[in-house]
Amino acid sequence: MRKPSRRAFLAAAGATGLGATAGCLGFLETERATREPPLPENRPDAAYVPSHVEGMEMAGMQTRGRYACALTYTFPHRFWLVRTTNTDRVDVRGEDDVHLMVAVWDTETGTVLPEANVTIEHTRPEGETASVTPWQMLSQQMGVHHGDNVALGPEGNYDATVRVVPPTTRRTGETAATDPVEFDFSFTFDRASLDDLPFEDIPADREGTEGAVDPMDMKSATLSQAPPADSFPIPVQGTGETGGANLVVGTADRLGSLATGDDETYVAASLRTPHNRFVLPNASLSATVDAGSERAFDGDLVPTLDADLGYHYGAVVSTTSAIENVTVSVDTPPQISRHEGYETAFFDFSDVSV
Repeated sequence: MRKPSRRAFLAAAGATGLGATAGCLGFLETERATREPPLPENRPDAAYVPSHVEGMEMAGMQTRGRYACALTYTFPHRFWLVRTTNTDRVDVRGEDDVHLMVAVWDTETGTVLPEANVTIEHTRPEGETASVTPWQMLSQQMGVHHGDNVALGPEGNYDATVRVVPPTTRRTGETAATDPVEFDFSFTFDRASLDDLPFEDIPADREGTEGAVDPMDMKSATLSQAPPADSFPIPVQGTGETGGANLVVGTADRLGSLATGDDETYVAASLRTPHNRFVLPNASLSATVDAGSERAFDGDLVPTLDADLGYHYGAVVSTTSAIENVTVSVDTPPQISRHEGYETAFFDFSDVSV
């Protein structure tokens, strides 16, 4: 039987709800390594219900031009780096105070920017400056974001600057500015505050089973969710499941500046997590397309941002005939770090024909 953690006791004593709330930034006190429950046994090669869920708090949200940034925090916790088809587990270090998270999105389209480059620089009370380049991550509560476990320093008032280099990801519409954007935040480092955040130790008969916990209510921040298949913005060619992920394939005669002619069709492949429909970025996809009993396309699907489709993989197919079949291959799994519940999924893919 798992030994109850102090956070589990706090949750049982009345910490309810797991939504993000506004307030000061607070951080963890000494017993960091003992607070995270053990991993579930016999984890499936699929998305699974994790051992626990944590509340988080919003340190601030700002808009600069067409981009917005939210800085949040929660307890430091284990995560997994992905290297091709392998994972490297990163455990909490004794000096880690908090897990800092950044979400960045385009305010004009509402689209999360998975491939942005993010740096967080913070100035300590005594004036010393430190920085961290957070990992691009995927979690069941927050979707795609940038995060890392961070050792801050002494208690007191902190200033933080989040520097975002917008991605060069192809867009279906006009090209957005890619100049770096900076967002400034101020917060108070209070080691006791983190204990006030909700924590739920998931029952043993549920943890480790296939499924997922619900996303957080991020309020003013945007989550990286793909549109449902039954309300996809363009006609759906077909759907499938592969590698523990869901795939929706759609086609459109015209789409933004990419497919504009009568002899062109845009093919979009939306790769997303089951249950929560979070986009799966940084994968390599290819496809073959048959139209008019001929092979009309055989090549890569390019990561693309669209106001309605969100982040997806797409290609322009030159054909005047109706598309009869699309076969999508995931050649490289999503190269994105994983929170617990996703680290065993989205690696072993098979082709999907629709």
